[in-house]
Parts: sequence; structure tokens; C-alpha cells
Amino acid sequence: MIQGFGRYMIAVLFTVVGWQSSFAQEDPTNRQYLFNLLNINPAYAGTRGILSLTAGFRRQWAGVPGAPQTALFSVDGPIGEHHIGLGLQVYNNSLGQERTTGANASFSTILNFSDDEFLSMGIQAGLMNYRIDRTSVALPFQNDPAFQFNTNVVMPTAGIGVYYQRPEFYVSLSAPSLLVSTVKVDKIISLSSPTLKNLQILLNTGLTIPINDEIDIRPSVFLRWMSGKVFEVHGNTSFWYKNMISIGASYRPDDAILGTFEFKISDNLSFGYSYAKSIGDKGVFSQGTHEAAIRFNLGSSEQ
Repeated sequence: MIQGFGRYMIAVLFTVVGWQSSFAQEDPTNRQYLFNLLNINPAYAGTRGILSLTAGFRRQWAGVPGAPQTALFSVDGPIGEHHIGLGLQVYNNSLGQERTTGANASFSTILNFSDDEFLSMGIQAGLMNYRIDRTSVALPFQNDPAFQFNTNVVMPTAGIGVYYQRPEFYVSLSAPSLLVSTVKVDKIISLSSPTLKNLQILLNTGLTIPINDEIDIRPSVFLRWMSGKVFEVHGNTSFWYKNMISIGASYRPDDAILGTFEFKISDNLSFGYSYAKSIGDKGVFSQGTHEAAIRFNLGSSEQ
């Protein structure tokens, strides 16, 4: 009975908003940046200097009916002697009765200052199919008008970003949600660019600190701005052994604590996993969040 009530509450909280809502198109892959920066910044496309294929999966609040989960696949690589990068992402996201399926194409131009220092600028464009299946919700009462119609619309998405890297340092700055759609039931009634009140800016930066010939510490921070203030902060730290095995932790104030693990099986194949536990006001969701990613490189890279 509790699970049934929880499923109903998730349906109410996450699907009724689609009756008529205005929102900046937020790619549901934006939280999955620990193992692939292309998920938050189109300027990262091709910067590794090789063709990379990455598959990832994220299951939030495992065991909670209707909790968010995302599956994605991306491919990116350089062309034109590493001065241009191209990337493609496809993803599927679910949350209660809400489903989001989309694809993003990324293009970057890379300015090399030296063999190991560069600045990349990128743009991204795509389509997102946004669906809400309200009529399938088992209601405790009948004839609720908010659950008589489904939503099924295809919306354009766009984003921009810059990425800078030199030995032992990188910084990523992006605005991945440059379009605002107003949706009513099953159609888009307006499409516009975001204002300063709803424009999202993502910043991710990190360092590599050598301890000795075998061990590095790699701290990083992720910030999300909206409405002129920071409203999401992630602090991450990982310890790498011989650039092959990594164990780390991540802290998101009033959100979650994460443990991370990454293993480079070979120069061409790597695997990453993270487990998060909700804290603060979200601690009621005692079940953990699992995220995993696997990457295959056609070539070799030290990044």
C-alpha cells in the first residue's frame, strides 16, 4: 500500500506539471559528468584526440517506484588534424510516468597553444521527445481532469560551451539549455531563449596533484548557476594509482555523498562506477543511487 501511495505521489509531483508548463530544456544527462565531460559541455567533443564510445546508466533512489533513471550512449572524436571535434549523444530518461528520449549533436573547434595546452569552443543542437502517460496512473479517485490527457511533444534543444586544458588543470564552462519551451498537453505553444532568471550556467574545474611517481590526487568542483546565484555544488576528490585505478568521493551539500571507482582495464577500455546516498531533506530516500559507465577508445590517450 505504501508503494502504491508513493507511486501515486510521484505521478502527481512529476507529471501534472506537464499540463501547462514553461521550462528550459535541461538535458537529463547533465548530472552524469564524472565519467564523461561531454555530458555537460559540447566543447569537450574531440578533445581527447581519439574516437571514444561511452555507454552509461544511472538509477536514482533504487527501490523507490517511479524514481529517476537514465541510459545514454555517446561517441565523439576529432577530425581535421585535431582542430575540429564532433560528438553525438542519445539518451532515454524516465521519472514516474514521465519519459524523455533525445539526441544531441556537438561540434567543437579546438585552438592548440602547444602539444598539451588548448582551448575548445563548442555548440550543441538536438531534439527531445517529452512524454507523460497520465491515463495509466491508478488513481484513488476517478475523473481527475489533470489525468485525462497525455503529453507527447518533440522539442528542440541547444547549448554552448568552452573548455580549456593544460597539464594538470582543466576548466569547463557551459550553458546547455538555451531554449525555453512552453508546453500545453500535447503541443508546444511557445519557444524562446532563456532570460537571466532561468538561464543555467555550469562550471566544472579540476586539478591533478602528483604525490609521487605512482599516486595522483585529482580534486574538482562542479557549480550550477541559475537566477544569479549558485544553487548546486559538488565537491569531488579521487586518488589515482599509476593512472589505472581510482577511488574517490563526492559531496553535494544537503543532497548526497558519493563513493566513486574507476578502472582502466587497458589503454582502450575503462570502467567507472559511483554509489550515492541521499542526505539532508532528501534523506527520506534511503535507497542509494547507482551510476556506471564504460568507455572504449579507438586509439590511445593519456587523458
